[in-house]
Amino acid sequence: MNPEVFRQDFLDKVGSWESFFQLLDWLPDVSFFMKDVQGRFIQQNRRACEYCHAESNVETVGKTDFDFYPRDRAQMYVDGDQQVMKSGVPIINAIAPAPEAEGSDRLIFYCKVPVYDKEGHIIGIAGIHRQIEDKRATPKAFGRLARAIQYMHSNFSHPLSTRRLASMVGISHSQFERRFRKLFGASPRQYLLRVRVNAACRFLTETNASITDTALECGFYDHSHFSRTFTRLMGVSPLTYRKRHTSESTEVTTHYF
Repeated sequence: MNPEVFRQDFLDKVGSWESFFQLLDWLPDVSFFMKDVQGRFIQQNRRACEYCHAESNVETVGKTDFDFYPRDRAQMYVDGDQQVMKSGVPIINAIAPAPEAEGSDRLIFYCKVPVYDKEGHIIGIAGIHRQIEDKRATPKAFGRLARAIQYMHSNFSHPLSTRRLASMVGISHSQFERRFRKLFGASPRQYLLRVRVNAACRFLTETNASITDTALECGFYDHSHFSRTFTRLMGVSPLTYRKRHTSESTEVTTHYF
């Protein structure tokens, strides 16, 4: 018996995937989503709907990330979708800001894969993401890296070296780098930069600190380094980000009051 033929024969007999989607609703800490080539939601599980503040999947079908998430974050998610759909190459265990209100410093790690029709054409994407806990219990899957990850989230404003973090968890520098990259699809340095940039988003929207002071408070060694890194990861400069979200906040206040 050819395993692939046996498997495909069974899948071809499936009349509906609704029972599969129902099963996904019972994953308490994993968000599942499926979108078409235009980025419109086709299916989301219960956890993903919670991020959208939707009661059920029906409320999200046909809508896009821009209908639910802050503009900068929505654009980041869409850019990743387009990358997968154009290349056909999955994104595995990448890191991004959580789909929450601006100012949140929570992170997710996510996977996205292309969805094909019966002729082999890409018609959309499917993905999952799970929140990376910061100051709470770190998932057991992180293993010996858990302590280092928690330390990075709690001490991102201080100078941190991968050698120090590796020593903290009792493994060699090379082992630490290798395990970290395998788990998150990014180096420890890339992960730390994302943590710092997310913290900077909160500083920019919640305080009047200068760009330079924000840079130093979030662990960057100077204004220039901070601006380059922030712009690369968020798609806009720190000043533009602050002006945009200050303006949006004012518009919301004016609308309601």
